Amino acid sequence: MITFFRKALSSWIALGILALVMIAFIITGVESPSMMGGGSTSGGTIAKVGGERIGGAELARLIQNQIDGIRRQQPSFDQKTFLAQGGFEGVTEGLIGGRAVEVWGKEHGFAVGKRLIDAEIAGNPAFRGITGQFDENVMRNMLAQARISEKDMRANIAGDLLRNQILTPVAAIAIPPVKVARPYAALMLEERIGSVGIIPLAALADPRPPSEAEIAAAYKADIAAYTRPEARVLRYALFGAEQVAASAAPTEADIAAYYRENAATYAARETRSLTQLITPNEAQARAIAAAAKGGASLSAAATKAGLEAVSIANQSREDYAKAAGAAVAGQVFATAKGGLAGPIKGSFGWYVVRVDTVTGTPARSLEQARPEIVTLLSARKSQEALADLAGRIEDAIADGGSLAEIAANNKLTVVETPPILANGQPVSAPAGWTPPAELNALLKTGFESDPSDRPTVETVIQEQRFALLGIARVIPPTPLPLAQVKPLVMRDIIAKRAAQRAKAIGEKVTAAVNRGVPLAKAMAETGVRLPPPAPARAKQIEIARAQQGGAQIPPPVQALFALQKGKAKLIPSDRGDALFVTVLDNVIPGDLATNPQLLQQMRGDLQRVLTPELGEQFIRAAGAEVKIKRYPDAIAAVKRQIAGQ
Repeated sequence: MITFFRKALSSWIALGILALVMIAFIITGVESPSMMGGGSTSGGTIAKVGGERIGGAELARLIQNQIDGIRRQQPSFDQKTFLAQGGFEGVTEGLIGGRAVEVWGKEHGFAVGKRLIDAEIAGNPAFRGITGQFDENVMRNMLAQARISEKDMRANIAGDLLRNQILTPVAAIAIPPVKVARPYAALMLEERIGSVGIIPLAALADPRPPSEAEIAAAYKADIAAYTRPEARVLRYALFGAEQVAASAAPTEADIAAYYRENAATYAARETRSLTQLITPNEAQARAIAAAAKGGASLSAAATKAGLEAVSIANQSREDYAKAAGAAVAGQVFATAKGGLAGPIKGSFGWYVVRVDTVTGTPARSLEQARPEIVTLLSARKSQEALADLAGRIEDAIADGGSLAEIAANNKLTVVETPPILANGQPVSAPAGWTPPAELNALLKTGFESDPSDRPTVETVIQEQRFALLGIARVIPPTPLPLAQVKPLVMRDIIAKRAAQRAKAIGEKVTAAVNRGVPLAKAMAETGVRLPPPAPARAKQIEIARAQQGGAQIPPPVQALFALQKGKAKLIPSDRGDALFVTVLDNVIPGDLATNPQLLQQMRGDLQRVLTPELGEQFIRAAGAEVKIKRYPDAIAAVKRQIAGQ
């Protein structure tokens, strides 16, 4: 709801600063800065904060982390979009601002101990091994892949912890008092009542046909409206599983080897569903086990003792042993169905376990497993062969091969489209031609690429079908002949006449209402038969809820909240087929007694606004105290690198 009052917080810069001062150092998905864009950073200094240097490589790496993180959620997201949305500036200012807070904190006696850093590293999920526990080898491998030293990682974590120490108390004081939230909450319940005069353009249409001179002048004045957009002829060659089918069939040796390597999968297998209770001490476990053996259910016995038993389905002995411990698993899997195992000491305490069901799966021979293995290996070999083919084609492109040469060398069929628009529709096409299904996947690159660019390999169906794509011809935007678009020009002239007349009438009615004339009287005095004014009423909270649900609020209703009582405003419709004169007749103040919980909700909304504002102000104040010097040329160099220039 508070977005009614503050929408500026959606800006990249505000979000970038606040996100980065609290950032946890991202380990996964990091690429070397030299692999981005096509250039490499010079390692120059982009800023000095209180004497500490921030390098261009550090900024480039952090930006790539941000892009990679977004791309995992939005695969189509790229550097171009990131830059267009102001992401570069947001991350740059966030990095500098975060470092300023860190330097300020050190100067004022804030510190982070080694044990705290160790705890952060040990708790990082990215560094867990197969046991689910911290694994130093996993950490070192990931750091090596990311080309990050342990020293740099520790320094970043220390900086994050230091900033948290400083900024957490700042955020804690952002809770607004009730007196501040009350007027905002009351405003959300305020009801506005008015009326809307409708001036439909259809009621003002001038049926007189335009003269030839009018048509010619209108065509010339608005030639862009009668110009066909750029069209292109695309040339492409599809390749997929059918091109590698011969090399995708597994041999008998492949099948036998896979069966041997995965013998556990095809061996006899037993799983059990269990009801499990864990207690902190043996005496309590024995008392509950005795009650369960005496006839009570394990769940009832646990509840009586103030504990809770949990159900675990389809556990193999190996999986259960990893969680509970080998000793517990051994006893549980030696107990018959319906029996009770324990008490026995396990990984997290004393275990009492009832065996609810036992399910056995018989072993499968090689012949029995053959169809499944053939299907699996065929798919795997097909993907590998397809990836190899795509790689060979990309290598041939890099070596300067033309689309025709590469297609011929790989026995691919080249398809050429007729001239098409960016939406895939043909400008002119052979009779019966319809856009093929794969065309949608090629349009974006086909219309964004420069005609002189080399061919590209595009994904049509992920991991299944690809296309070698090139641009055969570009047809620039072309004005359509007047004779061809004459009916459209005439229609537009008539519509423009109606719009001009409607605007004149709407301005006249608005001015009359603002002088004190009732809306119905002002509309009647226009001399045009118009619909009677319609009532309109709404509350801020209703509009906010509707917008949160994705509903579109009619412009005349929104205008009620931009008017003073007794005043009118002329509003165009979204579709351009009418004008509205909105008049605010009455304002009923909000009564918090009708919605008392709104006050606390508003305090929370205001806190979410105030927290980043206070944080940003603190960061700026810290930056002013420690002194920041930026180097614009070095910052611009990193931006060019990100853009791939």
